[in-house]
Amino acid sequence: MPDKPPITWVRGDADVIVSDTSLFDLAYLGSLGVAPGWPGDEVCPPQPMVGQTRAVLERYAAAGGAYHEVVLPDCGHSPHLERPAEFVAELLALTDVPAI
Repeated sequence: MPDKPPITWVRGDADVIVSDTSLFDLAYLGSLGVAPGWPGDEVCPPQPMVGQTRAVLERYAAAGGAYHEVVLPDCGHSPHLERPAEFVAELLALTDVPAI
């Protein structure tokens, strides 16, 4: 993209859904021996979602974009619900609207 808007990624450090070891990832469960019939890493590797997202954002930054990762401690999958004030502050920081 010629225009690269800034990206803010807000996530909780206790998110069990978007995680490098997500129990929602069937391949990760297979690697733990919990999902029978898992064909192995070469066919169905676990998906480290945080690492993958960060890698995409790093490529975006290397191509001239900018990103800011905000990790909220003791927060799960829904920062907008669990920590609304901090989430809104990050959102407003992307606009010209002053925080209250």
